[in-house]
Amino acid sequence: MNISRRRVLAGLTLAATTTAILSPGTAFAQELDIDNAAAMANVRDVVIGGFNVLFLTNRVDRARAGGGLLGSGFGGRSTARTALAGLSDADFQGAVDSAYDDFLQQIQAAGYTVHDRAPFLAALSRHVRPLDNGVAMEFTLSRDNEVEGRLFSPTPLGPPMIPQDVQGAGFSGGGMSAVQSAVYVRQDSLAYARSNNVAVLFPHYVIDFASAETYGGWFRNSSAVSVSAGLAVTPEGSLFIAYAPGNRTTILAPEEPIAVGGDFGTFSETSTDGQRAGELAANVIGVLGGVGTNRTQRHTMQADPALWTGGVGDLAEAANARFIQGLRDGR
Repeated sequence: MNISRRRVLAGLTLAATTTAILSPGTAFAQELDIDNAAAMANVRDVVIGGFNVLFLTNRVDRARAGGGLLGSGFGGRSTARTALAGLSDADFQGAVDSAYDDFLQQIQAAGYTVHDRAPFLAALSRHVRPLDNGVAMEFTLSRDNEVEGRLFSPTPLGPPMIPQDVQGAGFSGGGMSAVQSAVYVRQDSLAYARSNNVAVLFPHYVIDFASAETYGGWFRNSSAVSVSAGLAVTPEGSLFIAYAPGNRTTILAPEEPIAVGGDFGTFSETSTDGQRAGELAANVIGVLGGVGTNRTQRHTMQADPALWTGGVGDLAEAANARFIQGLRDGR
């Protein structure tokens, strides 16, 4: 699955720069990359193995210049550190619960029968160890982009379980026991699907609160990082996994961010006054860099809990709809 960072940023930038056109709650539903769609072609009986949302809370974006054509090495490095603030565990949990409720409504409306999860849980190996709800996880977007987040599962499902296909996408958190558990979650899900003629579903969404555009490179004299606000389900790490009967797996991923317009709080930089996030979505901030210097700036997205929760709800509804459509139609 090849997804370039430039395409990711292009999708978020589109959402940011068209805020004046978008009304709050308007979402961009992108094309999906679907692996082995045929495995789910005639399957309409499903069990929800897990439904996980990783809310990004911190990100580090870097750009470095090499010093021009002569490669002097004096181009400098620009770093932007961005944090999400103003939200409690109850806010995250409430958002996940609402997203899951919407998912259940949509998947049943699409013609799927959702079976009781208890027999699936009873069939899991003793090696499967759910993570703590709200556990911190790290994820590398690219060589110069690192993020941290909090992983939450809906209240009705209990603590989150991560299958190997998600763990292998670059997440770290929970230690070696989490890696071993992920292997068994995948194996046991395939075995249950095969024995019971149902598909075991694991939607896993990564929700970002900001985007960054970088400028630099070995043959540049300067580097820069610009940061803007915006909620999006990222293509990096966001996967919808269906373990189908017949020992086959369908994996869906957005090719570009599924982003939503709206005003969710105050976005500030240490040397500037705060501005509404909706305004900053159309006016990027924090351009750094310079010849022969290394500069770092810190930004904070101070979320308004009510506005943020509404925005995440609109985003989850759009993501659920797009993934369920892809699962059903194979496109």
